[in-house]
Amino acid sequence: MKRFLLSASLLAAVSLAGAQVRMVEIPSNARQKAIDSVVYRITYNAKTIDDTTRTDKKGRYEYAEDMMRLDIGHHANCFYNYTEMYADSLLHAAYDKSHDLRGMKRVKSTISWEIYQNYPEGQTTCLDKVWTNKYRITETTQLPQWNIVADSTARILGYNCTLATTHYKGRTWRAWFTEDIPLPYGPWKLCGLPGLVLRAADASRQFIFDAIGLRQMDGTQPILLKKHYDKYEPVSQKTFDKARRETTPGEAFAIKGVTIGTSDPEIDKAIQNALKKVTPYNPIEVIR
Repeated sequence: MKRFLLSASLLAAVSLAGAQVRMVEIPSNARQKAIDSVVYRITYNAKTIDDTTRTDKKGRYEYAEDMMRLDIGHHANCFYNYTEMYADSLLHAAYDKSHDLRGMKRVKSTISWEIYQNYPEGQTTCLDKVWTNKYRITETTQLPQWNIVADSTARILGYNCTLATTHYKGRTWRAWFTEDIPLPYGPWKLCGLPGLVLRAADASRQFIFDAIGLRQMDGTQPILLKKHYDKYEPVSQKTFDKARRETTPGEAFAIKGVTIGTSDPEIDKAIQNALKKVTPYNPIEVIR
């Protein structure tokens, strides 16, 4: 039987609530490939919805929040979930030190994807996962067709910003950018404006990105490819979406030969039931 270390997202999904979990397959320390160095780092607060049917009594969405980072290099960029990366690092550290994980706070995170722009050159690569199965989606970079709204102004992080709108990959977006920072980049794949995007949201406000900090870096920190990048299965976005909507966690683990369970029969039954259920999926990219 394979050994597998449960991620923070899986721990939350199956609601282990103090169970003693059999854990295995520690992530390897394989060296990661540096594809560039960080020149600018922008941090965004991301509010997202994974289940559009869940609202409060007033019909408002119940958002999950993540801290996202956009690392801009000389040639390539990476947009990734710092919240998830930090939570996973805590779990790995606890495992390495033989700590009891039962008391650890679990972080709810809905963004599992990681975006590399201009890697390979002229292309955009998205790394994502369906439980234990990892996928790589690569496409020729497609710039949004922006409409800049005249006389629109906002002040974000002390910068004067202008509004632009676009219909891109199935959603209508509103983005505030500043020409004071003439970098044509932004969160996710929102790029091509004459300034850095500091705020963006789709029309339904299911995805909201707000810049909360930015730094000019000294170029000594590398932009790294995710570990085992070449082992991510190359698929189309449509194929990935189908797998994400239809694959239960139990099916994904079975493919890997992994067994999940506990010594407590009652808790184990709850886990097995959870492993049979597909989880809600609200993709940022809508394919019709």
